Amino acid sequence: MGKGCWYTLASASIGASVLVACGVLYLLAGPVAALSAPVLGLVGLCAFVVAHDAVRRRSERADEERRLARERDHVRRTVDFVADPGLTGEERLVIIDSFVPRLRVSRAGYRDRVVLVSELSPPGRALLERARTAVMTVHASRAMRGRLLDGLANEVLLPRQIWEIAMLLRVHTHLGKEQERAVRGVVTPELKAVLEPQQEALRRSVASVTARIERLERYAHRVQEADAALRAREALDANDKYRALLAHTDDAEGMHALETHGAALEETLSRSVRVAIEAGQTLDLAPERPV
Repeated sequence: MGKGCWYTLASASIGASVLVACGVLYLLAGPVAALSAPVLGLVGLCAFVVAHDAVRRRSERADEERRLARERDHVRRTVDFVADPGLTGEERLVIIDSFVPRLRVSRAGYRDRVVLVSELSPPGRALLERARTAVMTVHASRAMRGRLLDGLANEVLLPRQIWEIAMLLRVHTHLGKEQERAVRGVVTPELKAVLEPQQEALRRSVASVTARIERLERYAHRVQEADAALRAREALDANDKYRALLAHTDDAEGMHALETHGAALEETLSRSVRVAIEAGQTLDLAPERPV
């Protein structure tokens, strides 16, 4: 039986109880007591209705919050987009909610602050994937978890790089479609004279974005090298066991080689981390910005 039925039965029971009480009081205590009983009963019934309504509203809000949380999680898992890292948490939720049909939330005001990956051309999506892979490599690295890298490059600059790359790729896609429409049909010398400089500008911009992504990939590779040096340092910690082994075999030459290798490895680690940091610091040198 549903909650509504239970509340209806409860209300009917209270009403019947009030009537019975009125009759009993009339017989035992007279008309004054009999008239007081309905007033008290109505007050109790009103209090019951108000409490029931409050509980119902609270339950509905909780159900709606759970439903909305599931829908937002579904959007995060199924809709691929790049958002401006400068968006606030509330603004991000507006964008996410715009993908939930029943909410009818418009993201028209955020056109310049979000890029849907589905909007990009296949070459554009491939370039964006390369950039994202490089950034994920950096974020997953042991060097980053150990805070050995430049925090500004990782926490601020990398998200900004992905956003600017996505914006430029969307512009490339739009201009590429524009060029395709322009060359449909007869291409006259006059039209060709107009389009060739535009096509060259587009090619140069694509090359610039590709170079930026290659810088990200080089940075990710340097970070991987730093991780390899960190693993080597862990292996170096096991040298004590090998020194003990060589001491038992009275191998002074072998012990000297281990010590020399350990010193060289420390220098390699320092150099690898330094190179990774320097690679990250060059990422903000890309002159081109989304138009």
